[in-house]
Amino acid sequence: MGPPGPATRLLPPLVLALAGVARGTFTVVAWPRVAVVAFGGSVTVNCSRSACPEGDTNATLGLETTLPATPGPGGLRWQSFRLHNVSRWSPGPVTCSGRCGDTEANASAGVLVYQLPERVELEPVPAAAVGDSRNLTCHVRAVAPLRNLTVTLRRGAETLRTESFAEGAEGSASVAVSHVLTVTRGDHGQDVTCHAELSLRPHGPLFARAAVPVTLSVFALPEPPQLQAPAILEASTVANASCRITGAFPAGDIRVTAALDQEPLNVTVAVAGDTVTASTALSPLIPGPRELSCTAAVATAARTARRQLHVYRFPAPALELSPAPAAAGSEVTVSCHAGATEPPEARLQLRDADGGVLAEGPQPRLQLRLLARRDDDGREFRCRASLAVGDSVVTKEADARLAVLYLPEIPASGCPGNRTWVQGAREALSCRATGNPAPTVVCGRDGVAVATGEPEPVTRARAGTYVCNATNALGTRSRRVTVRVEYEPTMSESGCPARRVWVEGQRRELECRADGDPPPSTRCARDGGTQHGATRDGGTHHGGTQHGGTRDSGPRDGGTRDGGTRDGGSHHGGVARGRVVTRADGGRYVCRATNRHGVAVRSVLVTVEYRPSLGERGCPERRRWLEGTPAELGCAATGNPPPRVTCAKLGEPGNATEPGRDSWDPARAAANVTRAHAGTYQCRATNAHGSAVRNVSVAVEYGPAGVTVRVLPSANVTRGSGFTVDCGAEGVPAPTYTWVLPPAPNLRWAADNRSVTVTGATTANRGLYTCTASNRHGRRAGSVVVRVDESWLALLAALGALGAVAALGLAAAGGYYLKSTACKKGEYNVRDAEGSSEAACLHRHRDPRAEVFGIQLSPP
Repeated sequence: MGPPGPATRLLPPLVLALAGVARGTFTVVAWPRVAVVAFGGSVTVNCSRSACPEGDTNATLGLETTLPATPGPGGLRWQSFRLHNVSRWSPGPVTCSGRCGDTEANASAGVLVYQLPERVELEPVPAAAVGDSRNLTCHVRAVAPLRNLTVTLRRGAETLRTESFAEGAEGSASVAVSHVLTVTRGDHGQDVTCHAELSLRPHGPLFARAAVPVTLSVFALPEPPQLQAPAILEASTVANASCRITGAFPAGDIRVTAALDQEPLNVTVAVAGDTVTASTALSPLIPGPRELSCTAAVATAARTARRQLHVYRFPAPALELSPAPAAAGSEVTVSCHAGATEPPEARLQLRDADGGVLAEGPQPRLQLRLLARRDDDGREFRCRASLAVGDSVVTKEADARLAVLYLPEIPASGCPGNRTWVQGAREALSCRATGNPAPTVVCGRDGVAVATGEPEPVTRARAGTYVCNATNALGTRSRRVTVRVEYEPTMSESGCPARRVWVEGQRRELECRADGDPPPSTRCARDGGTQHGATRDGGTHHGGTQHGGTRDSGPRDGGTRDGGTRDGGSHHGGVARGRVVTRADGGRYVCRATNRHGVAVRSVLVTVEYRPSLGERGCPERRRWLEGTPAELGCAATGNPPPRVTCAKLGEPGNATEPGRDSWDPARAAANVTRAHAGTYQCRATNAHGSAVRNVSVAVEYGPAGVTVRVLPSANVTRGSGFTVDCGAEGVPAPTYTWVLPPAPNLRWAADNRSVTVTGATTANRGLYTCTASNRHGRRAGSVVVRVDESWLALLAALGALGAVAALGLAAAGGYYLKSTACKKGEYNVRDAEGSSEAACLHRHRDPRAEVFGIQLSPP
């Protein structure tokens, strides 16, 4: 250690001074309390004192120790001392002593001597099989003190063992730490480390050293190799052998070797997971027993598998036919022979194609003689040689075919006499003939040759009878071939017209004739509905009841009169009856012709014609026309073809209209309706199938007209007398009447509201009387002025004026009140007001002479 720094040197005197001031005594401090020094090294101890009460000049500091020491830097109240070459393991404490006058004070400091490990090392760990145990040992050489030492063994990052030590003998010592490890596959390649720590804390530093790591090597070879190789092998041939090791670890470190009779073989090694496979090629040249071996090794383990291999020599046999080829009826010799074998124990067999044995014996030769027949042409013979090798028997064969010459033949199996083709397919008129030499086959029709090789598209023109000739050097044979071409159905306009016209009430059947082979069956059904008529099978029809016995005369409007056409083939027998045609039979039908090659579809539109009819919906029996509107008598008739409609007014011939239009009296014909149009008309609808008649009654309506208002007996009325105002008007429907007239209590209305009667006329009854005639087509009004003469009342008025002033005043006030309130508000009903002084007022008119109020009257 070096000398203490300024802070280190000042700290003890400062502490001491503070302590001395606090206590008022003389003290000495040693620093550090424990001096740490390597064995044979040097260390500094600082001694410091407090202030001396008698003066610092009378104070001294010193160090007492058994170790060599020299003073170092110092100050007024401190002094450092250097301990040199500390070579004692337990030197004991050193003492700082101080004197202040007669007072002495001491302070001691310990000395800790250490030695770092000379080296830390791990013992080597040999390779271990999975499951084996190995000692892991770490040596720490020459270290002190042991009580401060800690040794740790680790496998990778995992701590296996940590060991500390008690105080031992004085001086340095060496220690060993061990741990027993049972290895697994996961330990392979792991590093084992050893760490030694010498901790001098809290007085000194922590020292650490580590050994060079040791890598673990773990292996497994649980099973011997599995050797796959043939048990026998022919000399100079090549065979493959394989050696498989399962459960090997680490698979990439497995070493595999192979040998044949200790002669090394080249191997190719493949690794898949924990399986190692070695492959080699075997190609021995010398016959005899051989030993094949395979060895797998890893680390210190090795396993070997062995297998016996029998190598043999076995040339192939030969088979000869003489003569070749042979004419039918001649003798043929069949010879089977083989060369030398090793081991020399081969046997021969002469067999036919079915495996039957014709001759048998030891090598080298077998012979067989036979008479050649035409059926022997192509007959196969086999020569089999068998050789016993070890526990196996090896066989080799040679074969040959006998060729027998004979005339051509055309069998039915190779050239069928009847063929059915389908139009559109590709077919060839092929014929296979037998014969030796192989014959040439030529087919033709009507002396013209046709191709028999490549398939060609089938058309109906290819149907017919052909002659096929097979020819070779020995002669010619012939065969007749008939070809039938089938095709899918078709339907044309001639056999299935697309448009048909039927007449309601007649008998018809919807039929379609289709072409196809085989003859198709035909069904017709309403589009989206049910079948119409019976199913027609293809081919020829014989008799029977058929729909459509009645024949239409011919086409009309683009259609065809259905005259009983039949589906496919010819029709024989009487007239078919069919069913009665109704309007519901009209519409679109779909006819389908079907055979095994397809379906033909044709749409047929059936139009049903029928006589006209005039109904209430299209031609109402009663009409109401409005005067002044356009005049048109419309009458819609049903019928097919659409009927021509004419209308004429009864009793006035010659008034027929154009088709589709009404008519009226030409003398009074006008663009708009007049009252002269009223009457009865007869409408007639006509087409080719008949006519229909309907009478139509026309009533002409018009608004009110010719309003007349009369006062009976006169419009000049004498006071106290009676009069009637009568109103009349024309109109269809009959008009109703309303009035606007002066209100008065003496009014009476007729039941039909056409007249108003006044009894005991007064001045209240004078004024304008207006009558309005109304119906749903309009309204018209007429007016008349009624005057009431009151001259004879002058004298009476003069005589009774004085007495009547008050009564007249009250009456005037009451009348004014009624006219200004009730009449203005219109709150009175006419019927309720009859015979009283009240009235229900609907209108109010201003007149220079008086106020006139109108009253709405209604029939009772």
